[in-house]
Amino acid sequence: MFVHDRYGLVLTIVAAGGAFAAIVSLFRPQILPIVRTFLRAMVAAVALQVVLGVVIFVTGARPVQLIHCFYGAATLAALPLGMAIGKRLGGREEQIWMVGGAVLTVLFAFRAMATG
Repeated sequence: MFVHDRYGLVLTIVAAGGAFAAIVSLFRPQILPIVRTFLRAMVAAVALQVVLGVVIFVTGARPVQLIHCFYGAATLAALPLGMAIGKRLGGREEQIWMVGGAVLTVLFAFRAMATG
Protein backbone atom coordinates (compact mmCIF):
# COMPACT_ATOMS: atom_id res chain seq x y z
CA MET A 1 0.00 0.00 0.00
CA PHE A 2 1.39 3.36 -1.04
CA VAL A 3 1.79 6.30 1.31
CA HIS A 4 -0.65 8.02 -1.04
CA ASP A 5 -3.36 5.49 -0.14
CA ARG A 6 -2.88 5.74 3.62
CA TYR A 7 -2.62 9.51 3.52
CA GLY A 8 -5.80 9.58 1.42
CA LEU A 9 -7.70 7.68 4.09
CA VAL A 10 -6.48 10.01 6.84
CA LEU A 11 -7.19 13.03 4.67
CA THR A 12 -10.75 11.86 4.01
CA ILE A 13 -11.39 11.46 7.73
CA VAL A 14 -9.91 14.89 8.46
CA ALA A 15 -11.95 16.40 5.61
CA ALA A 16 -15.10 14.89 7.10
CA GLY A 17 -14.25 16.58 10.38
CA GLY A 18 -13.73 19.86 8.54
CA ALA A 19 -17.06 19.53 6.75
CA PHE A 20 -18.79 18.81 10.05
CA ALA A 21 -17.13 21.85 11.63
CA ALA A 22 -18.18 23.99 8.66
CA ILE A 23 -21.79 22.84 9.08
CA VAL A 24 -21.65 23.60 12.81
CA SER A 25 -20.30 27.07 12.00
CA LEU A 26 -23.60 27.82 10.25
CA PHE A 27 -25.27 27.60 13.66
CA ARG A 28 -22.37 28.89 15.76
CA PRO A 29 -20.78 31.76 13.78
CA GLN A 30 -18.26 32.47 16.56
CA ILE A 31 -16.21 29.40 15.48
CA LEU A 32 -16.08 30.55 11.84
CA PRO A 33 -12.51 32.00 12.01
CA ILE A 34 -11.18 28.71 13.39
CA VAL A 35 -13.05 26.72 10.75
CA ARG A 36 -11.70 28.96 7.97
CA THR A 37 -8.15 28.44 9.21
CA PHE A 38 -8.66 24.68 9.46
CA LEU A 39 -10.11 24.49 5.95
CA ARG A 40 -7.21 26.50 4.52
CA ALA A 41 -4.80 24.04 6.15
CA MET A 42 -6.87 21.23 4.68
CA VAL A 43 -6.45 22.70 1.19
CA ALA A 44 -2.68 22.52 1.69
CA ALA A 45 -2.98 18.92 2.88
CA VAL A 46 -5.03 17.99 -0.19
CA ALA A 47 -2.48 19.72 -2.42
CA LEU A 48 0.25 17.56 -0.87
CA GLN A 49 -1.87 14.47 -1.58
CA VAL A 50 -2.23 15.52 -5.21
CA VAL A 51 1.53 16.06 -5.52
CA LEU A 52 2.14 12.57 -4.08
CA GLY A 53 -0.35 11.15 -6.57
CA VAL A 54 1.27 12.90 -9.51
CA VAL A 55 4.70 11.64 -8.47
CA ILE A 56 3.39 8.09 -8.18
CA PHE A 57 1.63 8.41 -11.55
CA VAL A 58 4.75 9.75 -13.28
CA THR A 59 6.92 6.98 -11.82
CA GLY A 60 4.75 4.35 -13.44
CA ALA A 61 2.07 3.28 -10.96
CA ARG A 62 -1.41 3.77 -12.33
CA PRO A 63 -4.72 3.84 -10.43
CA VAL A 64 -7.15 0.96 -10.89
CA GLN A 65 -9.53 3.28 -12.71
CA LEU A 66 -8.29 6.34 -14.57
CA ILE A 67 -11.29 8.37 -13.37
CA HIS A 68 -9.37 8.42 -10.06
CA CYS A 69 -7.29 11.26 -11.51
CA PHE A 70 -10.45 13.32 -12.11
CA TYR A 71 -11.67 12.75 -8.57
CA GLY A 72 -8.26 13.70 -7.18
CA ALA A 73 -8.31 16.97 -9.09
CA ALA A 74 -11.91 17.62 -8.06
CA THR A 75 -10.97 17.02 -4.42
CA LEU A 76 -8.31 19.70 -4.73
CA ALA A 77 -10.55 22.19 -6.55
CA ALA A 78 -13.81 21.94 -4.58
CA LEU A 79 -12.89 23.69 -1.34
CA PRO A 80 -10.78 26.57 -2.69
CA LEU A 81 -13.41 27.24 -5.35
CA GLY A 82 -16.22 27.25 -2.79
CA MET A 83 -14.26 29.53 -0.48
CA ALA A 84 -13.36 31.92 -3.32
CA ILE A 85 -16.92 32.22 -4.60
CA GLY A 86 -18.23 32.63 -1.07
CA LYS A 87 -15.70 35.33 -0.26
CA ARG A 88 -16.94 37.41 -3.19
CA LEU A 89 -20.53 37.10 -2.00
CA GLY A 90 -19.82 37.68 1.68
CA GLY A 91 -22.11 37.23 4.66
CA ARG A 92 -24.21 34.12 5.04
CA GLU A 93 -23.61 33.09 1.43
CA GLU A 94 -19.90 32.84 2.18
CA GLN A 95 -20.58 30.28 4.88
CA ILE A 96 -22.91 28.29 2.67
CA TRP A 97 -20.38 28.13 -0.18
CA MET A 98 -17.65 27.17 2.28
CA VAL A 99 -19.80 24.34 3.66
CA GLY A 100 -20.58 23.20 0.12
CA GLY A 101 -16.89 23.14 -0.80
CA ALA A 102 -16.02 21.23 2.37
CA VAL A 103 -18.74 18.64 1.81
CA LEU A 104 -17.78 18.21 -1.85
CA THR A 105 -14.16 17.75 -0.81
CA VAL A 106 -15.19 14.82 1.40
CA LEU A 107 -17.38 13.29 -1.30
CA PHE A 108 -14.71 13.57 -3.99
CA ALA A 109 -12.04 12.23 -1.63
CA PHE A 110 -14.20 9.26 -0.74
CA ARG A 111 -14.92 8.60 -4.42
CA ALA A 112 -11.22 8.89 -5.26
CA MET A 113 -10.45 6.24 -2.64
CA ALA A 114 -13.10 3.97 -4.16
CA THR A 115 -11.63 4.26 -7.66
CA GLY A 116 -7.94 4.16 -6.74
